[in-house]
Amino acid sequence: MDCTIISIGTELSLGLVLDTNSQYIADALYSLGIEVKYIHTLRDNKEEISNTVRFSLSQTDLIVISGGLGPTDDDITRVAVAEALGTKLIRDKSLDETSLKFIKKIKTEVIKNRLLRQSYVLKGSYSFKPRVGSASGFGKEYNGKWVFCIPGVPREMKDMFNKDVIPKIKEIRKNNNKKISIKKHILMTTDISETEIETRIRDLLIEAEKTNIKIGITANPGLIKVILISMSDNDKNLGKIEKEIKNRLGDNVYGKNNPEIGYHLKKIIKLANKKITISTAESITGGLIGNMITAVPGSSEYFLGGLISYSNDAKIKLLDIDKKIIKNHGAVSKQTCLEMAKGSKEKFSSGFALSATGYAGPEGEDVGLVYCCVLCPDNSYEIFEKKFVGIRGDIKFRTSQFILNRLMIAIRRGFGL
Repeated sequence: MDCTIISIGTELSLGLVLDTNSQYIADALYSLGIEVKYIHTLRDNKEEISNTVRFSLSQTDLIVISGGLGPTDDDITRVAVAEALGTKLIRDKSLDETSLKFIKKIKTEVIKNRLLRQSYVLKGSYSFKPRVGSASGFGKEYNGKWVFCIPGVPREMKDMFNKDVIPKIKEIRKNNNKKISIKKHILMTTDISETEIETRIRDLLIEAEKTNIKIGITANPGLIKVILISMSDNDKNLGKIEKEIKNRLGDNVYGKNNPEIGYHLKKIIKLANKKITISTAESITGGLIGNMITAVPGSSEYFLGGLISYSNDAKIKLLDIDKKIIKNHGAVSKQTCLEMAKGSKEKFSSGFALSATGYAGPEGEDVGLVYCCVLCPDNSYEIFEKKFVGIRGDIKFRTSQFILNRLMIAIRRGFGL
Protein backbone atom coordinates (compact mmCIF):
# COMPACT_ATOMS: atom_id res chain seq x y z
CA MET A 1 0.00 0.00 0.00
CA ASP A 2 1.30 3.45 -0.91
CA CYS A 3 0.01 6.90 -0.13
CA THR A 4 -0.39 10.52 -1.17
CA ILE A 5 -0.51 13.26 1.46
CA ILE A 6 -2.28 16.50 0.62
CA SER A 7 -1.99 19.56 2.88
CA ILE A 8 -4.45 22.32 2.14
CA GLY A 9 -4.20 26.00 3.02
CA THR A 10 -3.14 29.15 1.22
CA GLU A 11 -1.09 30.06 4.29
CA LEU A 12 0.96 26.91 3.62
CA SER A 13 1.46 27.46 -0.10
CA LEU A 14 2.58 31.05 0.55
CA GLY A 15 5.13 29.86 3.09
CA LEU A 16 3.51 31.79 5.95
CA VAL A 17 3.03 28.60 7.99
CA LEU A 18 5.31 25.57 8.02
CA ASP A 19 3.64 22.32 6.91
CA THR A 20 4.45 20.06 9.85
CA ASN A 21 1.37 17.89 9.25
CA SER A 22 2.82 16.14 6.21
CA GLN A 23 6.01 15.24 8.03
CA TYR A 24 4.06 13.87 10.98
CA ILE A 25 1.68 11.84 8.84
CA ALA A 26 4.44 10.47 6.59
CA ASP A 27 6.51 9.36 9.57
CA ALA A 28 3.54 7.59 11.15
CA LEU A 29 2.60 5.87 7.89
CA TYR A 30 6.16 4.60 7.39
CA SER A 31 5.88 2.96 10.79
CA LEU A 32 2.84 1.11 9.44
CA GLY A 33 4.72 -0.08 6.38
CA ILE A 34 3.05 2.43 4.05
CA GLU A 35 5.29 4.32 1.67
CA VAL A 36 4.44 7.92 0.85
CA LYS A 37 4.97 8.53 -2.87
CA TYR A 38 3.71 12.11 -3.12
CA ILE A 39 3.22 15.09 -0.83
CA HIS A 40 1.22 18.03 -2.22
CA THR A 41 0.71 21.45 -0.66
CA LEU A 42 -2.28 23.25 -2.16
CA ARG A 43 -3.94 26.61 -1.74
CA ASP A 44 -7.63 26.91 -0.96
CA ASN A 45 -8.83 26.36 -4.51
CA LYS A 46 -11.62 23.88 -5.24
CA GLU A 47 -10.58 23.01 -8.79
CA GLU A 48 -6.92 22.43 -7.84
CA ILE A 49 -7.88 20.28 -4.87
CA SER A 50 -10.29 18.17 -6.97
CA ASN A 51 -7.73 17.69 -9.75
CA THR A 52 -5.03 16.67 -7.26
CA VAL A 53 -7.34 14.14 -5.60
CA ARG A 54 -8.17 12.61 -9.00
CA PHE A 55 -4.49 12.38 -9.92
CA SER A 56 -3.62 10.88 -6.54
CA LEU A 57 -6.29 8.20 -6.93
CA SER A 58 -4.64 7.15 -10.19
CA GLN A 59 -1.23 6.86 -8.54
CA THR A 60 -1.69 5.56 -4.98
CA ASP A 61 -3.92 3.35 -2.83
CA LEU A 62 -4.42 5.81 -0.02
CA ILE A 63 -4.89 9.58 0.27
CA VAL A 64 -4.67 11.52 3.52
CA ILE A 65 -5.86 15.13 3.28
CA SER A 66 -5.44 17.66 6.09
CA GLY A 67 -6.95 21.12 6.25
CA GLY A 68 -9.92 23.02 4.87
CA LEU A 69 -12.63 21.38 6.98
CA GLY A 70 -13.67 24.38 9.08
CA PRO A 71 -16.75 26.61 8.83
CA THR A 72 -15.39 29.55 6.80
CA ASP A 73 -15.81 30.28 3.11
CA ASP A 74 -12.25 29.21 2.27
CA ASP A 75 -12.76 25.79 3.92
CA ILE A 76 -13.69 23.96 0.72
CA THR A 77 -12.05 20.55 1.13
CA ARG A 78 -15.36 18.75 1.65
CA VAL A 79 -16.87 20.17 -1.51
CA ALA A 80 -13.71 19.63 -3.58
CA VAL A 81 -13.31 15.98 -2.53
CA ALA A 82 -17.00 15.26 -3.13
CA GLU A 83 -16.64 16.66 -6.63
CA ALA A 84 -13.50 14.61 -7.31
CA LEU A 85 -15.20 11.39 -6.21
CA GLY A 86 -18.47 12.22 -7.96
CA THR A 87 -20.53 11.91 -4.79
CA LYS A 88 -22.70 14.10 -2.56
CA LEU A 89 -22.23 15.69 0.82
CA ILE A 90 -24.80 14.76 3.44
CA ARG A 91 -25.35 16.14 6.90
CA ASP A 92 -24.50 13.80 9.77
CA LYS A 93 -26.60 15.23 12.60
CA SER A 94 -24.59 13.28 15.16
CA LEU A 95 -21.79 15.78 14.47
CA ASP A 96 -23.91 18.88 15.15
CA GLU A 97 -23.01 19.01 18.82
CA THR A 98 -19.29 19.34 18.14
CA SER A 99 -19.82 21.60 15.12
CA LEU A 100 -21.58 24.11 17.38
CA LYS A 101 -19.65 23.56 20.61
CA PHE A 102 -17.66 26.80 20.58
CA ILE A 103 -20.73 29.01 20.27
CA LYS A 104 -22.58 29.45 23.54
CA LYS A 105 -25.31 31.58 22.06
CA ILE A 106 -26.30 31.47 18.40
CA LYS A 107 -27.37 34.95 17.38
CA THR A 108 -28.39 34.27 13.78
CA GLU A 109 -29.29 31.36 11.53
CA VAL A 110 -26.51 32.46 9.19
CA ILE A 111 -23.83 31.84 11.84
CA LYS A 112 -25.43 28.55 12.83
CA ASN A 113 -25.57 27.32 9.24
CA ARG A 114 -21.94 28.27 8.68
CA LEU A 115 -20.86 26.24 11.69
CA LEU A 116 -22.99 23.31 10.61
CA ARG A 117 -20.90 23.02 7.43
CA GLN A 118 -18.62 20.97 9.66
CA SER A 119 -21.34 18.33 10.03
CA TYR A 120 -21.32 17.43 6.34
CA VAL A 121 -19.45 14.34 5.16
CA LEU A 122 -19.29 12.32 1.95
CA LYS A 123 -22.24 10.04 1.34
CA GLY A 124 -21.33 6.50 2.39
CA SER A 125 -18.26 7.59 4.35
CA TYR A 126 -17.15 6.97 7.92
CA SER A 127 -17.60 10.07 10.08
CA PHE A 128 -14.88 11.09 12.55
CA LYS A 129 -16.23 13.08 15.47
CA PRO A 130 -13.68 15.58 16.77
CA ARG A 131 -12.47 15.36 20.36
CA VAL A 132 -10.26 18.42 19.87
CA GLY A 133 -11.68 21.39 17.98
CA SER A 134 -14.99 21.42 16.10
CA ALA A 135 -14.10 20.25 12.57
CA SER A 136 -15.25 16.71 11.79
CA GLY A 137 -13.40 14.37 9.44
CA PHE A 138 -14.29 11.37 7.34
CA GLY A 139 -12.93 8.39 5.43
CA LYS A 140 -14.36 6.84 2.30
CA GLU A 141 -13.55 3.87 0.10
CA TYR A 142 -13.50 4.61 -3.61
CA ASN A 143 -12.92 1.83 -6.15
CA GLY A 144 -10.85 -0.18 -3.68
CA LYS A 145 -8.85 2.87 -2.58
CA TRP A 146 -9.28 5.07 0.47
CA VAL A 147 -9.54 8.83 1.02
CA PHE A 148 -9.28 10.29 4.52
CA CYS A 149 -9.94 13.95 5.35
CA ILE A 150 -8.89 15.37 8.72
CA PRO A 151 -8.49 18.90 10.17
CA GLY A 152 -5.41 21.00 9.49
CA VAL A 153 -4.82 22.47 12.94
CA PRO A 154 -1.88 20.32 14.11
CA ARG A 155 -3.22 19.18 17.48
CA GLU A 156 -6.65 18.49 15.95
CA MET A 157 -4.99 16.61 13.10
CA LYS A 158 -2.84 14.48 15.41
CA ASP A 159 -5.75 13.50 17.62
CA MET A 160 -8.02 12.44 14.74
CA PHE A 161 -5.23 10.84 12.73
CA ASN A 162 -3.99 8.74 15.66
CA LYS A 163 -7.36 7.77 17.10
CA ASP A 164 -9.51 7.42 13.98
CA VAL A 165 -7.47 7.15 10.79
CA ILE A 166 -4.67 4.84 11.94
CA PRO A 167 -7.06 2.28 13.50
CA LYS A 168 -9.09 2.30 10.29
CA ILE A 169 -5.97 1.77 8.15
CA LYS A 170 -4.90 -1.13 10.36
CA GLU A 171 -8.36 -2.65 9.94
CA ILE A 172 -8.16 -2.26 6.15
CA ARG A 173 -4.75 -3.90 6.01
CA LYS A 174 -5.87 -6.75 8.26
CA ASN A 175 -8.90 -7.41 6.05
CA ASN A 176 -6.62 -7.42 3.00
CA ASN A 177 -4.17 -9.80 4.73
CA LYS A 178 -1.35 -7.30 4.25
CA LYS A 179 1.30 -7.76 6.91
CA ILE A 180 3.03 -4.75 8.36
CA SER A 181 6.79 -5.31 8.23
CA ILE A 182 8.72 -2.07 8.28
CA LYS A 183 11.28 -0.83 10.76
CA LYS A 184 13.08 2.50 10.89
CA HIS A 185 16.30 3.34 12.74
CA ILE A 186 17.87 6.81 12.68
CA LEU A 187 21.52 7.33 13.61
CA MET A 188 22.39 10.85 14.79
CA THR A 189 25.82 12.18 13.86
CA THR A 190 27.73 15.40 14.37
CA ASP A 191 31.04 16.96 13.29
CA ILE A 192 30.99 15.09 9.99
CA SER A 193 29.74 16.12 6.56
CA GLU A 194 27.09 14.43 4.46
CA THR A 195 29.68 13.79 1.74
CA GLU A 196 32.11 12.14 4.14
CA ILE A 197 29.37 9.89 5.51
CA GLU A 198 28.35 8.84 2.02
CA THR A 199 31.99 8.14 1.11
CA ARG A 200 32.50 5.91 4.15
CA ILE A 201 29.33 3.86 3.65
CA ARG A 202 28.87 3.92 -0.14
CA ASP A 203 29.30 0.17 -0.57
CA LEU A 204 26.80 -0.46 2.26
CA LEU A 205 24.11 1.33 0.28
CA ILE A 206 24.29 -1.40 -2.36
CA GLU A 207 24.55 -4.21 0.20
CA ALA A 208 21.55 -2.86 2.08
CA GLU A 209 19.36 -2.71 -1.04
CA LYS A 210 19.90 -6.45 -1.55
CA THR A 211 18.24 -7.13 1.81
CA ASN A 212 15.36 -4.64 1.31
CA ILE A 213 16.94 -1.97 3.48
CA LYS A 214 17.00 1.62 2.27
CA ILE A 215 19.59 4.07 3.61
CA GLY A 216 18.99 7.81 3.43
CA ILE A 217 21.06 10.75 4.63
CA THR A 218 19.51 14.06 5.68
CA ALA A 219 21.71 17.05 6.36
CA ASN A 220 21.38 19.96 8.77
CA PRO A 221 24.22 22.07 10.20
CA GLY A 222 25.76 20.10 13.06
CA LEU A 223 23.33 17.20 12.75
CA ILE A 224 23.36 14.63 9.94
CA LYS A 225 20.83 11.81 10.18
CA VAL A 226 21.49 8.39 8.67
CA ILE A 227 18.08 6.77 8.19
CA LEU A 228 17.73 3.00 7.79
CA ILE A 229 14.34 1.69 6.65
CA SER A 230 13.85 -2.06 6.50
CA MET A 231 11.06 -3.63 4.44
CA SER A 232 12.01 -7.11 5.66
CA ASP A 233 11.13 -9.28 8.65
CA ASN A 234 14.81 -10.15 9.11
CA ASP A 235 16.03 -8.03 12.04
CA LYS A 236 19.52 -9.52 11.72
CA ASN A 237 20.13 -7.78 8.39
CA LEU A 238 19.09 -4.40 9.80
CA GLY A 239 21.22 -4.92 12.90
CA LYS A 240 24.21 -5.95 10.80
CA ILE A 241 24.03 -2.88 8.54
CA GLU A 242 23.49 -0.54 11.47
CA LYS A 243 26.45 -1.96 13.36
CA GLU A 244 28.73 -1.60 10.35
CA ILE A 245 27.68 2.02 9.82
CA LYS A 246 28.41 2.79 13.47
CA ASN A 247 31.83 1.15 13.13
CA ARG A 248 32.69 3.26 10.11
CA LEU A 249 31.42 6.56 11.52
CA GLY A 250 32.85 5.92 14.98
CA ASP A 251 32.63 8.71 17.55
CA ASN A 252 30.68 10.89 15.13
CA VAL A 253 27.56 8.85 15.98
CA TYR A 254 26.19 10.28 19.20
CA GLY A 255 22.82 8.55 19.43
CA LYS A 256 19.89 6.79 17.86
CA ASN A 257 16.35 7.92 16.96
CA ASN A 258 16.17 10.94 19.30
CA PRO A 259 17.98 14.00 17.86
CA GLU A 260 18.38 15.79 21.23
CA ILE A 261 21.98 15.33 22.27
CA GLY A 262 21.06 16.13 25.88
CA TYR A 263 18.87 13.02 25.90
CA HIS A 264 21.82 10.82 24.94
CA LEU A 265 24.10 12.55 27.46
CA LYS A 266 21.64 11.61 30.19
CA LYS A 267 21.62 7.98 28.99
CA ILE A 268 25.42 7.83 29.11
CA ILE A 269 25.49 9.28 32.63
CA LYS A 270 22.89 6.75 33.82
CA LEU A 271 24.85 3.94 32.20
CA ALA A 272 28.02 5.02 34.04
CA ASN A 273 26.15 4.53 37.33
CA LYS A 274 28.53 6.97 39.03
CA LYS A 275 28.14 10.42 40.50
CA ILE A 276 28.84 12.74 37.56
CA THR A 277 28.54 16.52 37.71
CA ILE A 278 28.95 19.07 34.93
CA SER A 279 29.40 22.82 34.70
CA THR A 280 29.93 25.15 31.75
CA ALA A 281 31.62 28.41 30.83
CA GLU A 282 30.29 29.75 27.55
CA SER A 283 31.28 32.63 25.37
CA ILE A 284 30.49 32.03 21.68
CA THR A 285 27.46 29.81 22.40
CA GLY A 286 25.77 32.27 24.76
CA GLY A 287 24.19 29.59 26.94
CA LEU A 288 23.20 27.13 24.20
CA ILE A 289 25.34 24.32 25.66
CA GLY A 290 23.59 24.62 29.00
CA ASN A 291 20.24 24.85 27.23
CA MET A 292 20.86 21.57 25.39
CA ILE A 293 21.85 19.84 28.63
CA THR A 294 18.82 21.11 30.53
CA ALA A 295 16.32 20.37 27.73
CA VAL A 296 16.01 16.93 29.32
CA PRO A 297 13.97 16.34 32.50
CA GLY A 298 16.14 15.28 35.42
CA SER A 299 19.26 17.09 34.21
CA SER A 300 19.51 18.86 37.59
CA GLU A 301 20.93 15.60 38.94
CA TYR A 302 24.19 16.19 37.09
CA PHE A 303 24.22 19.75 35.70
CA LEU A 304 25.29 22.18 38.43
CA GLY A 305 25.19 25.38 36.42
CA GLY A 306 26.94 27.54 33.88
CA LEU A 307 28.39 31.00 33.35
CA ILE A 308 27.97 33.01 30.18
CA SER A 309 31.25 34.90 30.13
CA TYR A 310 30.67 36.71 26.85
CA SER A 311 32.86 39.76 27.37
CA ASN A 312 36.49 39.88 28.43
CA ASP A 313 35.48 41.58 31.69
CA ALA A 314 33.06 38.74 32.42
CA LYS A 315 35.82 36.20 31.84
CA ILE A 316 38.05 38.05 34.28
CA LYS A 317 35.44 38.83 36.95
CA LEU A 318 33.29 35.70 36.83
CA LEU A 319 35.94 33.08 36.09
CA ASP A 320 38.98 34.73 37.69
CA ILE A 321 41.00 34.52 34.47
CA ASP A 322 44.26 36.41 34.61
CA LYS A 323 43.84 39.43 32.34
CA LYS A 324 47.40 38.85 31.06
CA ILE A 325 46.31 35.57 29.47
CA ILE A 326 43.58 37.30 27.50
CA LYS A 327 45.90 40.18 26.61
CA ASN A 328 48.77 37.92 25.48
CA HIS A 329 46.76 35.17 23.76
CA GLY A 330 43.39 36.71 23.01
CA ALA A 331 39.86 35.84 24.16
CA VAL A 332 39.64 33.26 21.38
CA SER A 333 42.59 31.00 22.15
CA LYS A 334 43.43 27.61 23.62
CA GLN A 335 44.86 29.27 26.71
CA THR A 336 41.74 31.31 27.46
CA CYS A 337 39.47 28.35 26.71
CA LEU A 338 41.34 26.19 29.24
CA GLU A 339 41.21 28.90 31.91
CA MET A 340 37.46 29.26 31.32
CA ALA A 341 36.95 25.55 31.99
CA LYS A 342 39.17 25.70 35.08
CA GLY A 343 37.24 28.69 36.38
CA SER A 344 33.90 26.96 35.88
CA LYS A 345 35.13 23.77 37.57
CA GLU A 346 36.31 25.74 40.58
CA LYS A 347 33.21 27.93 40.89
CA PHE A 348 30.77 25.02 40.76
CA SER A 349 33.01 22.27 42.23
CA SER A 350 32.00 20.07 39.32
CA GLY A 351 33.61 16.89 38.08
CA PHE A 352 33.51 17.83 34.39
CA ALA A 353 33.72 21.38 33.06
CA LEU A 354 33.06 22.51 29.49
CA SER A 355 34.10 25.77 27.86
CA ALA A 356 33.76 27.29 24.42
CA THR A 357 35.05 30.50 22.89
CA GLY A 358 35.23 31.63 19.29
CA TYR A 359 34.01 33.89 16.50
CA ALA A 360 30.39 33.42 15.40
CA GLY A 361 30.27 36.25 12.90
CA PRO A 362 28.60 37.83 11.05
CA GLU A 363 31.76 38.65 9.11
CA GLY A 364 35.54 38.46 9.16
CA GLU A 365 38.12 35.88 8.13
CA ASP A 366 38.17 34.28 11.58
CA VAL A 367 34.43 33.55 11.63
CA GLY A 368 33.90 29.94 12.64
CA LEU A 369 37.18 29.62 14.53
CA VAL A 370 36.24 27.93 17.80
CA TYR A 371 38.07 26.48 20.77
CA CYS A 372 36.35 23.92 23.01
CA CYS A 373 37.63 22.36 26.20
CA VAL A 374 36.51 19.30 28.15
CA LEU A 375 38.08 19.30 31.61
CA CYS A 376 37.76 15.96 33.43
CA PRO A 377 37.47 15.09 37.14
CA ASP A 378 41.17 14.16 37.34
CA ASN A 379 42.03 17.58 35.79
CA SER A 380 43.13 16.02 32.52
CA TYR A 381 41.68 17.88 29.56
CA GLU A 382 41.25 18.03 25.84
CA ILE A 383 41.19 21.26 23.86
CA PHE A 384 39.86 21.26 20.31
CA GLU A 385 40.41 23.85 17.62
CA LYS A 386 37.61 23.80 15.07
CA LYS A 387 36.70 25.81 12.00
CA PHE A 388 32.95 25.64 11.62
CA VAL A 389 31.14 27.03 8.59
CA GLY A 390 27.70 28.57 8.35
CA ILE A 391 25.76 31.53 9.62
CA ARG A 392 25.90 32.69 13.23
CA GLY A 393 23.23 30.30 14.45
CA ASP A 394 24.82 27.36 12.62
CA ILE A 395 28.20 27.96 14.22
CA LYS A 396 26.71 28.19 17.72
CA PHE A 397 24.74 24.97 17.18
CA ARG A 398 27.72 23.10 15.69
CA THR A 399 29.88 24.16 18.62
CA SER A 400 27.33 23.01 21.20
CA GLN A 401 26.76 19.69 19.47
CA PHE A 402 30.48 19.09 19.14
CA ILE A 403 31.45 19.75 22.74
CA LEU A 404 28.57 17.71 24.19
CA ASN A 405 29.54 14.80 21.97
CA ARG A 406 33.14 15.13 23.17
CA LEU A 407 31.86 15.12 26.75
CA MET A 408 30.01 11.85 26.11
CA ILE A 409 33.15 10.37 24.59
CA ALA A 410 35.15 11.44 27.66
CA ILE A 411 32.57 9.86 29.99
CA ARG A 412 32.57 6.59 28.04
CA ARG A 413 36.35 6.40 28.09
CA GLY A 414 36.66 7.51 31.71
CA PHE A 415 34.17 4.93 32.96
CA GLY A 416 34.96 2.14 30.53
CA LEU A 417 31.59 2.19 28.75
